[in-house]
Amino acid sequence: MEKVNRSRSELLRRYFVFVIALFFISLGVSLITRSLVGTSPISSIPYVMSLNTALSMGTFILILNLVLMVGQMLMLGADGIRKCKVDLLMQLPVSVAFGLFVDMTMAMLAFYQPENYVVKLSTIALGCVSMAIGISLEVIADVSMVSGEYFVHIASQRFKKEFGVVKIMFDISLVVIAVGCSWILAGRIDGVREGTLLTALLTGPLVRLFMPRLAFVGRWESEESKIHTGATDSTGSSHCVITIAREYGSGGHDIGRMIAERLGIRFWDNTMMAMVAKESGFSEEKVREYDQRLPHSLLYEMVFDDYSVPVERSMSMKDALFVAQSRVIRRLADEGACVIVGRCSDYVLQDKPDCIHIYLHASTDYKIKRAIEYYSIPADKASATVAQTNSARAAHYAYYTGKRWDDTRNYHAVFDTSKMSAEAICDAVCRLYNANISECTAASAGGNSPEEQSVAEPQMI
Repeated sequence: MEKVNRSRSELLRRYFVFVIALFFISLGVSLITRSLVGTSPISSIPYVMSLNTALSMGTFILILNLVLMVGQMLMLGADGIRKCKVDLLMQLPVSVAFGLFVDMTMAMLAFYQPENYVVKLSTIALGCVSMAIGISLEVIADVSMVSGEYFVHIASQRFKKEFGVVKIMFDISLVVIAVGCSWILAGRIDGVREGTLLTALLTGPLVRLFMPRLAFVGRWESEESKIHTGATDSTGSSHCVITIAREYGSGGHDIGRMIAERLGIRFWDNTMMAMVAKESGFSEEKVREYDQRLPHSLLYEMVFDDYSVPVERSMSMKDALFVAQSRVIRRLADEGACVIVGRCSDYVLQDKPDCIHIYLHASTDYKIKRAIEYYSIPADKASATVAQTNSARAAHYAYYTGKRWDDTRNYHAVFDTSKMSAEAICDAVCRLYNANISECTAASAGGNSPEEQSVAEPQMI
């Protein structure tokens, strides 16, 4: 999503969160290392070198990061270095702090030498939890990246490859180099065992588990900025945006268009695909192919997708399209009142106080009948098509928001289109829209006290 201008206090909060994130990541690395059944891929070379030299693991982490920074500059070239100089320079203090935290946490855990294999595996699990919390906080802080992740980011752009694929190749390369160094220096393999694989497999899913549960940290970071955030047009007047999440076969597209026509405002559904294509640089056909679906299996998501950088910096196709789509949605919402159907628009616009979020669902029989009559789906395939499409939409929503698509708490009003007519739903939403506009107009005119200006939760319908 687009970044807003950050105040000094917000930046201080974000850097504070980032420092905490580095500590948790370092603690996770140290716990996994102290398990004595392997270490994380990024720390495998520093760990092996620390076992066979007088320098500490944290020192070798700093050295490795400096080497990775040189690699980044070689890939960027002179023009790229000038464009990315701030990101490059920020890696220096981050690398120093990360190395110091690793040495500190390794010293804190020096007494810990587990012998029982179950305890060792439990230590790895605890380390993965700590790393996942740290990575989640790092993403939420969104002020810098560790050198390893930025190296992969630059490499994926330089060689035009998927971020996740480059990340896997990068991790494999680190592990192979660590094995070679260990064999040359000690005549045996140290630091690379089953714990290394477990760390690679567990950390990503744990980040997805913790991320939504740490969302309050992000709200705390941007607390001051949100005071000044609102949906206003170029004249400064308030306008209202209606978002519609809908089950396939519930008639959401038609109802959304009806609402927009009744209110005399813009309607956006598949018509925004051309704008998303222009924003992302992909063809419109590719945008439609990836629209609101997760194209890979869960195993692919666990292994090939990177979870440790903000989605804006990921090079996977679906993430890049989600970001482009989110930017288009926010731009459309800023331009004026409109109705936006689907595409996690309620989540993308969650910081816009003048929005109304609607969810439309229907009975299975109604959805199947509509799929046959309106979308010309063969009768023998309609049930499977409805189930698969809605499952894909739910998975897409959960993947990017960390929430359940059908959780009514995400919306201001929920309608069963198999029980209510489209006209009745349209009437109800239009009343809600007009009431919201009246409240916002009164508040902007200063007619209410500060306490009265807070908009009450719209009633569920």
